[in-house]
Amino acid sequence: MSTAHPGTVMVDRYRLVQLAATDLASAEAWEAHDQILDRPVRVTFVDGPYASAALDAARRAALVADPRLSRVLDVGSTDLGAGQRSYIISEPYRGSSLTEVVSGGLVDAQQARAVVGEAAAALEAAGQRGVHHLALRPEAVRVDGHRVVVTGLGIDAALAGVDGREHVTGAGAAAADARDLVALAYYALTARWPGDSLDEPWIASDAVRPLPAQRDEHGVVPVSTLVPHVDQELDSLVRRTFGADSPDAPTTPGDVVAALAPWGEVSVVASLPQFVQPSTEPPVRSSVMGAVGAGAALPGTPPPAPPVRRPASGRIARSAVVGGAAGAAAGAAGVLAQSTQAIPPAAAPTAAQGPVPPVQATAAMAPVQQQTAPAQQPGAPAAAYGAAPAAAYDSQAYPTAQGAPVQQQTAHAPVPPPPGGGEPRTDTGGFASSPAPKRRGVNPTPIVLGLVVVLVLAGALWAVSKVMSPSAPPAAETPVATDDAGGGGAAEEPTDEESGEPSETPEVRPVIESGDQLDPEGDGQHPEAVDLAYDGDPSTFWYTQWFNGSDFAGLRSGLGYVIELEEPAPVTSITLNTNSEGGHVQVRATSRDNPTDGPVLAEGAFSSETTLDLKEETVADSFVIWITELPQTNDKYYLELNEIVLS
Repeated sequence: MSTAHPGTVMVDRYRLVQLAATDLASAEAWEAHDQILDRPVRVTFVDGPYASAALDAARRAALVADPRLSRVLDVGSTDLGAGQRSYIISEPYRGSSLTEVVSGGLVDAQQARAVVGEAAAALEAAGQRGVHHLALRPEAVRVDGHRVVVTGLGIDAALAGVDGREHVTGAGAAAADARDLVALAYYALTARWPGDSLDEPWIASDAVRPLPAQRDEHGVVPVSTLVPHVDQELDSLVRRTFGADSPDAPTTPGDVVAALAPWGEVSVVASLPQFVQPSTEPPVRSSVMGAVGAGAALPGTPPPAPPVRRPASGRIARSAVVGGAAGAAAGAAGVLAQSTQAIPPAAAPTAAQGPVPPVQATAAMAPVQQQTAPAQQPGAPAAAYGAAPAAAYDSQAYPTAQGAPVQQQTAHAPVPPPPGGGEPRTDTGGFASSPAPKRRGVNPTPIVLGLVVVLVLAGALWAVSKVMSPSAPPAAETPVATDDAGGGGAAEEPTDEESGEPSETPEVRPVIESGDQLDPEGDGQHPEAVDLAYDGDPSTFWYTQWFNGSDFAGLRSGLGYVIELEEPAPVTSITLNTNSEGGHVQVRATSRDNPTDGPVLAEGAFSSETTLDLKEETVADSFVIWITELPQTNDKYYLELNEIVLS
């Protein structure tokens, strides 16, 4: 039973978030968060008899730097409450595995060349460092946008019980990776696996396994038989690899790269069928009301209202209650008289009955359409702009719809006569002039003026305080001592021009500019990893070769590491963070050309934090760390140097 749970914090650094998918039977993967570097990571717990081999393979894989390979960040073991568990920290897996890509649709030939070509280039770079995959399968290749990433380099093979170290110097491991790369191309084109069977116990029982490829008397059925118009170069590569007699089969991932090059940009989604691609057009929303044709009116809609006249000034405001005939233009008394003709006779009131009753609307929710008539010309009668159009529409009577909401029209009483006599005017009530409403909002003027006043007062107070404060007395002149005998002046100390005080010489701190391994009697000690000894990351390290004894098995008199500073600087101590114990190391202020020249400034044995205090402060631009006896690391004689710190 797993002892890891969401929220568990490992080694005071990695917080587990949730389980992640993996097809390895003896592994448990988690999505986690690095609380120190604030980044997502992937934690893989490895169990079983091959856990130790998997950790060693992960350490070797961490030395291969390639953007197409999943990077190993940390390796170790921890106790989660039920005993020690081995773990591997790597970059999180992003994108989709090749299994998921093919489940959405077969990949075309150009994209198959690109995906497999990128994976082959990554494994060729790893093979040059002596690291091979040996367990390549569709789940170990992921496509993230335009990027291809190979996962489980060396680690998956170790968990499967395949130890590739015995084939490092031979061609067996490289040939196995080359064969699996061609199998990946075949799988991408046909969804069938021509390589070795994946029905193995080291793969989880619930993992998706591809169908095996069909075979005939000549070997695997060619791609051209299953896929029409396939790339001839791909078909030829498959025939040479999986044919019955294949003397020309590729022997390294580099041969696969040469056979597939050149290839284009990886864009697997674009090559999938249209029905599985995401839509790029936004959804179109339509209204049910849009089914009515242009120019057609809904049933029960009254004819458009007659033109109306807008006042010469002010805003147009609709009256409180607008009826079916209230849309007619206002201004003439005859309009009101004609509009009453549309009311059924039974509902028409008499003069003694009081105000005119409301007129029912002709249809439910019937929209009111308005038209704007040109402004009245000076001297023209009002009836010419309102009465004539109104008569054309008011002469029709519309039936009342059942259940329709009622809209009202209010008849207005005559307006009192103007002062000095004259005919009384009738208030039409259709539209009225009203002043524009006042704009509401915050007036920023008082705020700005207040800030200006505060700043002025603050400036005045500061000026008054400076004027009223007593000024410092002028500094007394220091007489310059003269030499009575020679008449010369005494030597003056350098001073700061502004303050007049002696200036201090700036302190120079030791900053490492570069580092390199020293192996005068051999071929070098992993020069590709020398930068890891001072990169500021304690999880990475530079390491030496393995020997059969602390005395280098008699093959060397010593090994070293040279540190070159940006400029000469004083150094009092050198701290070495290592994964090793024992041995013997010396420090000298010398160069790479003469690593053993000069006196020994400090010496001691290696430990997890080796502090070498120099006998005295030494100013130099180059220091050599010389190893006279190898320490032990993982029960072997070699050194893993994580970080060098100067002080």
